[in-house]
Amino acid sequence: MDILAQSKYLIIDDSNMIQSATRALLIKLGVPTNNIVSTANAQGAVRACRSHRFDILLIDHHLGTGSTGLQLLEYLRLKELIKAQTLVFVVTGNDSQDIFFGYSKFEPDGYLIKPIRADDIIKRVTNGLTRQQFFSTLEQAFTKSGLNAVKPLFAQSPDPATLKESIIYMSNILIKEAQFAEATAMLNGLLKLHDYLPARIKLVEISHAQQHYQDALTQVDSLLSDNHRNIKLLQLKVKICLRAKKYDDAQVLIQQVLAVNTSNIALTLDMIWIQLMSHDIHLAKPYILSLAPLIPNSIWDSAGKRVLVLWVDILNLPEDKLKVWRAESAWQRLSRSEKPATLSKPILKLCRCLQLLQLNETELARVLLAAIREDEYLPSDIEAYYLLCLCYQTLGDNKFRPLRSKLENLLNQQGNGLSELQQQALQKIDYHSLTVKIDLANAEP
Repeated sequence: MDILAQSKYLIIDDSNMIQSATRALLIKLGVPTNNIVSTANAQGAVRACRSHRFDILLIDHHLGTGSTGLQLLEYLRLKELIKAQTLVFVVTGNDSQDIFFGYSKFEPDGYLIKPIRADDIIKRVTNGLTRQQFFSTLEQAFTKSGLNAVKPLFAQSPDPATLKESIIYMSNILIKEAQFAEATAMLNGLLKLHDYLPARIKLVEISHAQQHYQDALTQVDSLLSDNHRNIKLLQLKVKICLRAKKYDDAQVLIQQVLAVNTSNIALTLDMIWIQLMSHDIHLAKPYILSLAPLIPNSIWDSAGKRVLVLWVDILNLPEDKLKVWRAESAWQRLSRSEKPATLSKPILKLCRCLQLLQLNETELARVLLAAIREDEYLPSDIEAYYLLCLCYQTLGDNKFRPLRSKLENLLNQQGNGLSELQQQALQKIDYHSLTVKIDLANAEP
């Protein structure tokens, strides 16, 4: 029980009642009040993780208004706002397959079914904390004295399962340090004793990190032959295909994952940018529109993504409907919100500019575009800048060239499959413009 009391907890649940009940349960188990932080949404969780280091996250899956714990966990991992040893338990009243498939990539430490019971906390959280303490001991030894100091400690593992997981944990540290040969040797040593799928997946990740894409594809295909529904493997193959520029293969895989994990925003964005790179708005449309109910109140929300959705909405409107189209009412309809939408000024200005260009009112669009400041959007809001570049190019304004160069430099620093797609889409702006009428009449909704 001491290990429970010494740990710091973050409760993320949109229900104040569940927050209070979970807090009361932890206090009953001996956790001090100041070791417990609770919040109702993803934004609050991000703020808390930026300010504090937590040992345990209890994340509700449904965070209300379209936001999910999966989106939050993906963001926290992506931005490294929680440490690798932080325990993550998904709290849900729904044990559907879609939820488990969705979280499989991020390997949470377990699932807790509502209402949470004291026995679950005592057994599962205590076991997790004991395991993570062992991992911390290994990491501290590695930081202080290198890998040779770690190897003798493996014999002190509390059980065989923890030993296997600790080797995976140390291989992650070695990969991050670019010590690929050492990580490979450690994983192969484990595989001589146990045919352990996470170790084989880690070897694929090493090939990917070394940019040995063909080797990585051969490895992952071998694993998928026996684990064809493994979401983590499918998403890893998507990642490899994007870096290897095998975009047709990536699209097929993304469709497979989205068929069982419909709320996967990261893969949806990959698919969108594959189509934008080819300027195939017809194929991009359903994926872009699917963002509307997913991103509000999620950590993925941005001005650019909202404008991208609204741009697709206006593309095939007849002139009479286009003239009376309003961004806020359109967003309420597309996001399926019960409340009237209120959009920021940067969103409204860019939407109005896109609307005017679709109406061929180029002079009005030029005046409005001149009033838009680039710093109205976050540097990471690539969708907004992409559409700005398209607006400039459509009007024959060479401002799109320096803006595009600036964005390409930013994306080049990120060095991942999505940023490469975005770079290619930006490079092709010379050949496309917003004034091209795109027939979406027969596109699937």
